[in-house]
Amino acid sequence: MLNIKLSSSVGKGGVNLYEDVVEIQHSLNKVAKKIGLDSLLIEDGKVINEHESSPTCLAIGTFQKKVLGYRYPDNKIDVNGKTHRELNKVINEKSDKRSSLFLPLIEPDVGIKEVDFEHAASSLDCELAAIQAVSAVESAGSGFFPSGLPAILFEAHIFSKFSNHKYDESHPDISSKRWDRNLYSGGEKEYERLQRAIDLDRKAALMSASYGRYQIMGFNHKASGYDDVETFVRDMFFAESNHLKAFVGFIKANPKLHEAIKALDWATFARYYNGPAYAENRYDEKLKAAFEKFSA
Repeated sequence: MLNIKLSSSVGKGGVNLYEDVVEIQHSLNKVAKKIGLDSLLIEDGKVINEHESSPTCLAIGTFQKKVLGYRYPDNKIDVNGKTHRELNKVINEKSDKRSSLFLPLIEPDVGIKEVDFEHAASSLDCELAAIQAVSAVESAGSGFFPSGLPAILFEAHIFSKFSNHKYDESHPDISSKRWDRNLYSGGEKEYERLQRAIDLDRKAALMSASYGRYQIMGFNHKASGYDDVETFVRDMFFAESNHLKAFVGFIKANPKLHEAIKALDWATFARYYNGPAYAENRYDEKLKAAFEKFSA
């Protein structure tokens, strides 16, 4: 199965439709280190004059030399041709997100026990139902996707900040100066965005996603009790109980959040936990309703 979708040829002398060129530029950037590209391609959908000196054409030629062993590359990818099939194969070699991103394949410990909720409530000196309410509202009550990967959401505006805006022009869909709802892919497709960012700047990428049941941002790892973001992310993969421990640490490190959850002040809690747009998404109303449900 060819995951790299092409409707026509790309490269020197190719048809070079915009969507096809972007697809190839994106795919070549994913394997840039493996094939030794000097710099990443700008994913602009353009092949300059369809000439072999075009960066995209040169990158195709580099792939043909390094991977296919072509002595005289033609700098062109034909639909379902040898270069198309081989590029697709190389991309798929990196497809297992758990092994390529962080960990060997593992079976995570999914679910949070009642006793863990009780310990968390005791530690925060708040009502048990308050903890359960946040657990139900964030990530729809589950910290993992069906595949066993932690639920995440990658934030392009955060990645832009931590990577010093270096990729805003070349990768606008994953690096943006401003928050843009339209950039989200949703669900497990967020891992594809995260992987692309990791290929550019691993630490900045890990800092720029929210993880697990409580959707804590990677850059909040210290507040959550972790010295570095790698360890924080690793623990998010292992067990949902780790999500709860990180949440407790994060709330304790933020006095306004801590006071709000103790006082059941859901508007204040939502404002500081979910951001200024909380009212648009009715987070405070959802939290209050969930609290009342668990209290009953």
